Amino acid sequence: MELEIADPTALTPWQNREGRWYKREDFHRNSYGVNGAKYRLCRHLIATAVVEQGIDTVVTAQSVRSPQAAITATLCEEMGLDCYVVVGASKPETAVKHRSIEIAVQAGAMLDTSRKVAYNGVIQPYGASLAESLGAYQVPYAISPPENASEQALDAALQVGGDQVLGLPDDMRTLVVAFGSGNTTAGILWGLANHGSLDVERVVLVGVGPDRTEWMWKRLERVGILPGHVPPIDHQPLHGWFAEYADLMPETIDGIVMHPTYEGKVVRYLNQAKPEWWTSRDDRTGFWIVGGPM
Repeated sequence: MELEIADPTALTPWQNREGRWYKREDFHRNSYGVNGAKYRLCRHLIATAVVEQGIDTVVTAQSVRSPQAAITATLCEEMGLDCYVVVGASKPETAVKHRSIEIAVQAGAMLDTSRKVAYNGVIQPYGASLAESLGAYQVPYAISPPENASEQALDAALQVGGDQVLGLPDDMRTLVVAFGSGNTTAGILWGLANHGSLDVERVVLVGVGPDRTEWMWKRLERVGILPGHVPPIDHQPLHGWFAEYADLMPETIDGIVMHPTYEGKVVRYLNQAKPEWWTSRDDRTGFWIVGGPM
């Protein structure tokens, strides 16, 4: 049985599978199967709100397919907090057919399907209004510190994932990351900048959604991290020509099941493109698994 790590400060392991390294952030998981870097960051955000605001209720709004519902609800169950999950353009009996919503309800969340549309422009303001009426904390969309977060709060959030670069194998030269919302990637770059980049010579960001590069660098620059502070970045966007963000590409490689929205696309692309650093399997390339399927 594979190791399960729920301690948010524990380092998830690197595994070598036939000459290629894998960062197993999917090992950071709970009994529901909720896992990954966003699970760890969400715990940090909610725990901070409990300490600083004294909240006992949490609201989250997202699509029925987003893991944010399950992440938030299971953390609220763990912390003894009430949880409201807002989704749009759905009915309760339909919403729970989606795995994330099913888990959220199992964890005791209250499901709000009163919004007739699922656009973020509708459900996020509604979630904010609901949170205000309940004296609750609203988990930001994409589980990211809000744009108006202080530099101190932003730095602390980036460190949550950034410290996971510790323990990176000594001989690794190329680090591959699925680049989606940019939150986890920003944390990794924070870690490389603050821990001396270790021996990484190249960071390959394989974009699986709309380009968030500018947004990511604005965040990092707010905490004093500039492009020259990290290894050279090779950005390889897939969105719009290889796959759309909502496309699912199930892939299993070296015995590891990849998330079909994120790492699955990256693996399929790299297996077709066949860059030398990917195919050589010389113990010098690492693939950062942000999270796996639930």
